[in-house]
Amino acid sequence: MTIINFLSLFFMIVGAFILLRLTPQRIGKDLMNAIHKKESLRVKSARAQGKVKRSKIKMSLLEIQAALETTGSENKLTGLVTIAFFGIIGGLLLSLLAGYLLIFPVIAILSVALPVGYAKSLSATYNKQVAAELETALSIITTSYMSNDDIIFAVENSVEYINPPIQNVFKEFLGKNKLITSNVRGTILQMKDRINNHVFHEWCDNLVDCQDSITLKHTLQPIATRLSDIRIVNAELDTMLQNPRKEFLTLLIMSVSSLPLLFFLNRDWFNVLINTIQGNITLGVCVFIWVVTTVKMFQATQPIEFKR
Repeated sequence: MTIINFLSLFFMIVGAFILLRLTPQRIGKDLMNAIHKKESLRVKSARAQGKVKRSKIKMSLLEIQAALETTGSENKLTGLVTIAFFGIIGGLLLSLLAGYLLIFPVIAILSVALPVGYAKSLSATYNKQVAAELETALSIITTSYMSNDDIIFAVENSVEYINPPIQNVFKEFLGKNKLITSNVRGTILQMKDRINNHVFHEWCDNLVDCQDSITLKHTLQPIATRLSDIRIVNAELDTMLQNPRKEFLTLLIMSVSSLPLLFFLNRDWFNVLINTIQGNITLGVCVFIWVVTTVKMFQATQPIEFKR
């Protein structure tokens, strides 16, 4: 394809965007509307019973949105969607310009994988900070609650020793109980939904049971100490996984660097890899394997979480 044809195609795409008034904000908004499409009561009931499940693509998009919202970076969602979208469009134009359509799926996979990986890393970092702060918060509040049997008084005396973002959740809990409602069970359940942590969810469930029988308060301390056990295990696991992680990244760099080295070592092999369909297929399979194995490596080396 000549440069003139490439420029013509490029301006046609730009003109289509202008005519349709497609902006990054509108693309992100339309995508979120597609994710949160209103469902009928029958579908909701079937999903609650486990008969209907969301598609993997939709689940991935929901995880990305949750990761950005929990880290306070929801404004970056539009940017990530824009990067992925224009990466796919740019890959299509580049493949047409080079005359190799097999380049397009490779660039499309990379354009989607990089924003998803970035969102996942933000979520992992945030969850690690939340778990560390929860360890302190639950320990202080539980100790105070064991002595006075009043959860509101215990939170009020402990909230100043807790750091954000956990502090904001408990301050909201106090504000609702003092100014809005006297339904402690309801506010505990609302507080439970504010933090995505299984240990915290179990602690809140047991705290609700304590409102019916105060003798159950002794079950809170073992749950609070579970966060310390998870932190210790994660520290030991991270030390054990450092060497395998480094070895994988070293092999990945060596594998990727073999392509430019091939250009200098054997020009004929390089031309076969770049200028033939069989070579393009081989290169596409290699890139796909690099992306998949990298994603799997990061998934396998994530900190462990307690789940009931």
